Amino acid sequence: MAHEDERIALLLDYENLAIGARDGLGVVPFDFGPVADALAERGRVVVRRAYADWSSFDEDRRLMARAQVELIEIPQRIGGSRKNAADIKLAVDAIELAYERGFITTFAIGTGDSDFTPLMHKLRELDKRVIGIGVQSSTSALLPPACDEFLFYDRLPGVEPTQAPAPPRRRRGAPAPYRLRPRDRSRRPPRSRPRNRNRSRSSRRTRSTSPSPTAATTPPPPGPRSATSRASSSAPSAG
Repeated sequence: MAHEDERIALLLDYENLAIGARDGLGVVPFDFGPVADALAERGRVVVRRAYADWSSFDEDRRLMARAQVELIEIPQRIGGSRKNAADIKLAVDAIELAYERGFITTFAIGTGDSDFTPLMHKLRELDKRVIGIGVQSSTSALLPPACDEFLFYDRLPGVEPTQAPAPPRRRRGAPAPYRLRPRDRSRRPPRSRPRNRNRSRSSRRTRSTSPSPTAATTPPPPGPRSATSRASSSAPSAG
């Protein structure tokens, strides 16, 4: 399908993108222009929605409204998670659009959160093309492989970082790198010399089979004397 025939639905996890661009690139407020230009080269954007608690993004709200983006308000509730509420709302809207608006051929999901990986897989199962958009330093390594195409915001034309890009974050749940420690020989217990088991066994065997010196030198007890010997000893000698 040619790019002119693509119909794109753009859904932005705005807090994830804005905070990632601020912390990783020093871009404040979030510049939506490079994202719009990149998607315009890939088709026609028919849905533009951004999810956030907009009370925390006053200047961003005005800029996104000028860019014809529909602002979905996710208010902060006492005892609730604003992040989870935004994620659930975005995922529900994406599935609803996939089923109810069959003319949409491509979904552009702006986030770096790995929690959206199942959504990416589901949209592809529904025969939709998926484009991911995220800041490299705040994007999970699990997310790009789940998309047909992934656009790193840092590399889009028109993005001008005001600080050096932060290194990519470590995947959540991954073990920390192991560090080798120098061996401390002073704490090791002294090694005992191994005993020669064969030698000890042979010596025990030799002692058990050799006769004792007491048994070799002791004469046997006298036996009963015969009648002939008693008679000869008692007879008087001749002469």
